[in-house]
Amino acid sequence: MKRTIIRWLGFTVMIGALAICTTAQAQNPFVILANGARVEGTDIRSRADGTIILTTPQGQVTYQRGQYQRAEAARPADFDRARQLAQQRNFDEALRLLDQIANNFRFLHWDNQARILSAQILSSRGDHAGAAAMYERLFQAAPDQRRESSVLWGYLTALAESKQYDKLNPQLEELIARGSRADAARAQVLRGDVKMAQGQVEPAVMDYLRSALLFETERAVLPEALFKAAEGLERLRDPRSRDLYRRVAQEFAGTPFAQRAQGKF
Repeated sequence: MKRTIIRWLGFTVMIGALAICTTAQAQNPFVILANGARVEGTDIRSRADGTIILTTPQGQVTYQRGQYQRAEAARPADFDRARQLAQQRNFDEALRLLDQIANNFRFLHWDNQARILSAQILSSRGDHAGAAAMYERLFQAAPDQRRESSVLWGYLTALAESKQYDKLNPQLEELIARGSRADAARAQVLRGDVKMAQGQVEPAVMDYLRSALLFETERAVLPEALFKAAEGLERLRDPRSRDLYRRVAQEFAGTPFAQRAQGKF
């Protein structure tokens, strides 16, 4: 029950962040050309092959794929409606509206936004396999979305929660070897979570400690890495767990991990 509440609170934060992001989008449809120039219009349509038809005061202009970097329609009212429904936990209706947006706004930005929100909704209701599949549909339509940190980690978390380790593990290894320091640190911790879920306590502890030692400057990841290392050591009946719990409580006061570490040392 506690985990469900935490997951729901995290979901509402994500929805709120997405609301702020989408509110800032331009209301008029536009196309960003291959040379970076922006062309605004009053209406925009797309064809199944990715051709964009932009209506401007001078008339209609057609752009073939390769002639533009990005095309975006005005924010559809149904997107805001779907977000509101999700906040009200009316998930089925929200997902139905988002599916319509994904179909009606192909190549026009909102198809991908609809897939992202759909994946978040699916994760929040515990359908992690469905969320992972939705993220994969997103990446197939827009491979560049993998470079968006929040999207990538939503996908990796969904894979972990649905125990799709055959897909997850190679991606974690890639991030650890060649990702940014922040991503490598998070990947190390998530790899530890996978091992812990499979009963490999000692190897999991080693991953948590590697993240804490090798990426000590990544302060956002450090309390989680140290706390999970302490939990693993406690399971191994290693008294060094108390030292790690103490460090988390003292150095990272105010974090959820510091609160959980209280009384354990």
